[in-house]
Amino acid sequence: MWEAYGLGNEDLLWSGVAFTGGIGGQQQAPCGAVSSSAICLGLRYRSSDKQKAKQARLDARQDASDLVKNFIDKFGSISCFELVGIDFSQPGGYQQFRESGVWQEKCDNYVQFVIEKLYELDAKRATAAMPEQVVIYTKPGCPYCAEAKRDLEERAVPYKEISVEGNPKAIEELMHLSNGKGIVPTLVIGEEVKVGFGGG
Repeated sequence: MWEAYGLGNEDLLWSGVAFTGGIGGQQQAPCGAVSSSAICLGLRYRSSDKQKAKQARLDARQDASDLVKNFIDKFGSISCFELVGIDFSQPGGYQQFRESGVWQEKCDNYVQFVIEKLYELDAKRATAAMPEQVVIYTKPGCPYCAEAKRDLEERAVPYKEISVEGNPKAIEELMHLSNGKGIVPTLVIGEEVKVGFGGG
C-alpha cells in the first residue's frame, strides 16, 4: 500500500515495524496488520487543505471502522493472541510460533485480507459520487445559518443558498419543508429535509 498510495518515504514503512505480535510481542494489542492499516488510512487521507481536512478525518475513521468490522466478521477477533493461539510471553513462545508455521498459515492471511480491504475501500472512495448539492434556506444575521454554511464549506459540500429575507416564494417553500415551523436554516439534501442546525 505504501507503493500503491505513492507515499514515497521509506521512513513510513518503519512506522509499523513494531506491530509484530500485537505491539512488540504484547499480544493483548490488535493484530499488527490491523494497526498498520489504521496508519495507512491516516496517511491515505492526509490533507493540508483546511476545507477538506474535516471530511478527510471522517473518511479515514469510517474506513478504519469498516475494516475492523470486516476483519472481526472474517476472523472472529482483532486480538493477536486470540488470532494466533500461541502465547509469546511464555518461554519459547515466539520460537514455537516461528517453527509452527502459524505465521504462514494465519498471519499471512491477515495481512492479505487487510491489503485487499484497503484496495476495496480506496476503489469505493474513488468511484463514490460527488456530494449532492445541498439547498439551504437562510436569513441574514442567523448564527445557526452561518454555522451550517461553515460546516458545509469545511466538508467541501456544494450548496445553494436561498435567503427568505423579502422572498415570499422562498418563505412559502420553507414553511412547506419545515411543516409550518419556518425555522432557518433548513437544509434539503436530495429527498432528505433537515430543519435547524446546532441550536437552531
